[in-house]
Amino acid sequence: MRGSGLPGWVRPAAIVAAIAAAAGAAVAYRAHHRAQVLRDGTARAQLMLRADTAAGYRDAARLLEPLAKLDPVQAGSMRAFALAMLFADYRDARAADQAEALLVEPGRAPVVPEAAQLAYAALALGRQEAGTAATYAARAPAPMGLTLLARTSLLAGNLGAAAEPLGRAVEADPTLPAALALRGDVLRRSGMPGDARRSYEAALAASPTHARAAYGLGKLALSGLADPAEARQALTRLLDDREGTPGVERARAALLLAPLQARAGDRAGAAATIDKAGLEPPARSWLERAAAEQELSRAGYRVAAGTPRTLLSASDDDPYLAPPPPPPRVEPARPAVKKAHAAAKKKAVKKKVVRKPAKKKKTTARKGAKKKAPAKKKAPPRKHPKPRLE
Repeated sequence: MRGSGLPGWVRPAAIVAAIAAAAGAAVAYRAHHRAQVLRDGTARAQLMLRADTAAGYRDAARLLEPLAKLDPVQAGSMRAFALAMLFADYRDARAADQAEALLVEPGRAPVVPEAAQLAYAALALGRQEAGTAATYAARAPAPMGLTLLARTSLLAGNLGAAAEPLGRAVEADPTLPAALALRGDVLRRSGMPGDARRSYEAALAASPTHARAAYGLGKLALSGLADPAEARQALTRLLDDREGTPGVERARAALLLAPLQARAGDRAGAAATIDKAGLEPPARSWLERAAAEQELSRAGYRVAAGTPRTLLSASDDDPYLAPPPPPPRVEPARPAVKKAHAAAKKKAVKKKVVRKPAKKKKTTARKGAKKKAPAKKKAPPRKHPKPRLE
């Protein structure tokens, strides 16, 4: 620059510096924006996961898909967990494959994220591998990890072992729907219906379309241990959720809702409920029969026999218990049989021999007994001598 006294290279250097500063600012902004997007996105996804519903897991997986590309370890782990729960609770095999692929990067990390441990546990749970699921769930001591640990105990048939981790989960997070609903099941099956009802109600307050909580409330109502109107409301909400709740869960809701409506005298509503389930003829026939049995049962809720595989649900996992055998029934004798029995009895009476009483035997005198003295003979009359005549 003439007249300024500065060397000629200063101006180009200043331009380069300005460009570098702008680039650095842009990079810093992009990094800040990227971090902000990740924070906001994962926070929203966490709320969706917390609902513990099919819609929540599905929406979280969709939201986290682009974020997992930005952060394959943390966001990728969260998306893997959402997909793994779709597999564990709703038998989505494609979601399981996607979760396995997402877990490659988190599995190589120096510290495996907690969400990845939960994803591993959920995948094992969906494959009915209780031991493996328990191992991974124990590595994630957060409330959701404790809840999955309790589910592994139920899968292994150990009702008592599920109570302790659920108690810790609810203590740490009193409004976690997954822990509250599962704790309600454990309490109900342990004979504590009042505590179970309160646990179900708390779960539904936090997640209105929570399938396990709605089923539990319906089972208590069928047993006369909860308000039928409240149970009908929860089950109707689940049945009407066509977009968010899968068909299997809606059919299980109909199985409990229809008998409650029929008991209340609303037979038209019960028939409409079965129609809403939208089942194929074989499954519909089973549903109608099972709902009728529940309506007429006076022994409380019982798991229906012969559930079709297509209607099995991980959210309704009460074990089937065969009913006790009925007492033996004595068939009344037919008239011909009665007549034959009477004739045989009459014939037997005629042939009966009447025994004569036995004659008494003469008993001999016992030894040492005094013999009876013989009767004295009477003396002949004494003859008086005739007087002698002198």
